[in-house]
Amino acid sequence: MNAIFMGPKLKVKRADQHISQLNELLNTFIKTDFYRLHIEENPDTGVNVLKFEMTKPLPEEIPLILGDAIHNLRAALDLMACEIVTLSGGTPSKWTYFPIRDTKEELEATLKGGEIKVAGADIVTLILDVIQPYKGGNAPLCALHSLDIADKHRLLLPVASVAALTNVNGKAGGAIFKNCTFAVGEGGILNILGMPGKFEFQGYGKPAIAVSFDKGQPLEGQPVIPTLHQLSQVVLGVIQTVEKAFLAR
Repeated sequence: MNAIFMGPKLKVKRADQHISQLNELLNTFIKTDFYRLHIEENPDTGVNVLKFEMTKPLPEEIPLILGDAIHNLRAALDLMACEIVTLSGGTPSKWTYFPIRDTKEELEATLKGGEIKVAGADIVTLILDVIQPYKGGNAPLCALHSLDIADKHRLLLPVASVAALTNVNGKAGGAIFKNCTFAVGEGGILNILGMPGKFEFQGYGKPAIAVSFDKGQPLEGQPVIPTLHQLSQVVLGVIQTVEKAFLAR
């Protein structure tokens, strides 16, 4: 048995192309003058807070490419399910899909009552106990499933934020500091510790921009490109796991 599960693998390959395109588009945008920022001191706490404002929106293609990458990864799993049925002597229907459920019990019921059961107990057990596509089992697969559903109802527009300020110059307590790096926490709070007095900014330096999934979305706050790469690797790993099981028969 050779060259099986090529369709699902091609879907993953296509998703990877979308991810690369998205990465290039984001990197190009980040290099532009798309923001303004300033630093304010909270008069009550004395904490420095970075105010970051985008003056240009993200390119309109970004949510479209992001959605395409996510859909191709989810579709790869459904194509795999169809091939599982075909390789097992069955005929896939328009309802054939790879199940991802909230609980292990729900997944088990779906597998035992669905078309994939034609593959036999070993494949059903592999999906249930090894791949574990349910909440509390395989978190990346569940997140992918949720993202794919969300993309059908609204555009998944990522958000840009400042993760750190680099090459910052200033002085504190008579000491001069050059090319400092300050981490930026939630709410824009700058992590300025160990200074011999109040830090006076002589230049805000260069912001390190992070592009992440927005609030209210699955994978909220996670960096978009590394997360997509992880999801791609997980899906490909699932396909290879099932492929190995079929080749071993």
